[in-house]
Amino acid sequence: MARHQSVLWISSMRQVINMSLNKLILNIALKIVDILTFWVKKDKKRITFVSLTQSHLASDFKLIDDLLKKENKYHIHYNLIEFEKNLLGDFKYFLNCLKQLVEYKKSALIIINDNNYVISHCKPQGTKVLQVWHACGAIKKFGNEIKRQYPIRNYDAIICNAKAWKPVYAKSFGVCEEQVHVTGMPRIDLLLDDSLQKKNKEEFYKKYPMCVGKKLCLYAPTFRGNIIDGFKIKSFDFERVESMLSDEYLFLYKFHPLLGDVKVNSSKAINVNEEDLYTLFTVSDCLISDYSSILFDYSLLNKKMIAYIDDIDEYDKTIGLNVDLRKDFCGPICKDEEELANAIKSENKDQRIKSFQKKYMYYTDGKNTTRVIKLIDKLMNDK
Repeated sequence: MARHQSVLWISSMRQVINMSLNKLILNIALKIVDILTFWVKKDKKRITFVSLTQSHLASDFKLIDDLLKKENKYHIHYNLIEFEKNLLGDFKYFLNCLKQLVEYKKSALIIINDNNYVISHCKPQGTKVLQVWHACGAIKKFGNEIKRQYPIRNYDAIICNAKAWKPVYAKSFGVCEEQVHVTGMPRIDLLLDDSLQKKNKEEFYKKYPMCVGKKLCLYAPTFRGNIIDGFKIKSFDFERVESMLSDEYLFLYKFHPLLGDVKVNSSKAINVNEEDLYTLFTVSDCLISDYSSILFDYSLLNKKMIAYIDDIDEYDKTIGLNVDLRKDFCGPICKDEEELANAIKSENKDQRIKSFQKKYMYYTDGKNTTRVIKLIDKLMNDK
């Protein structure tokens, strides 16, 4: 036991040393690039979208970009990559960080959807940053609320879905509550667009005819870990749950994009990792997740939600919760496969869903994107 703990400690120390060395090299390289690009001038009309989790415009970014282009008031640029946790991915990330710094020096406003080391470490003077966080909330503690490799700072504005998120986001992103703006997330406009979702539903059934007439259970959990240490997944035994359900039920599974194309131990469950999440929301009869913020999005559809969490007490102690699902969740919490199967079969509807929606997802008027554009205009015009 003692030897095992010693090995773990040595491994952990090696990891810390490697991270510190990598960070030192990156900081030196950023400083050199900063000096060599002293001549770069800022374009007061330039807005740059930056992401490490998507190589093309999608979701909130696409909706914002479309409306900005329609107004045609700004010069729009992009720095979009999908980070891969391997040696080549690490090298690409390193080079992209250097490229980011130059982009930031040229831009009046940077729009990001994840935390960003370059901004937190060396944001250029006169450049503003809008954080369009990739989630509709945060069940688990994140950002500056937890132990991390660097402190998050230098954001000028963050958008969120409801007042309940203002203190959480302020602490997590290192800003004042006044810098957290309740606009609603743009992508919610799509989720609540009935005609669009009807079209998406029809296309889904054409592609997956085996789903017609089935009760579809969507499993979409979050990930464990982070971009530095790597990502992990914690799941349930699909075959065991399926053995306790009739043939009318069918599982769809979609894991977090950072986990890659994960497979599960089932010959029946359908891999929908490449499908649009909101389309899957529309076709599914229930959602099974854990600490993922998609529970907030899904709640707007008034369908059954199930939290499969077999480690909530330990998770609360080690990571921490912003939303205590044991008290505030509008659905069953399952800790093993038998509880999960029973929850799926249950016809009981949780009456707390309306209060859950109102507390965490304030705007449902289809105008979230418009409110974000107004915030962008203000950031661009304020001196």
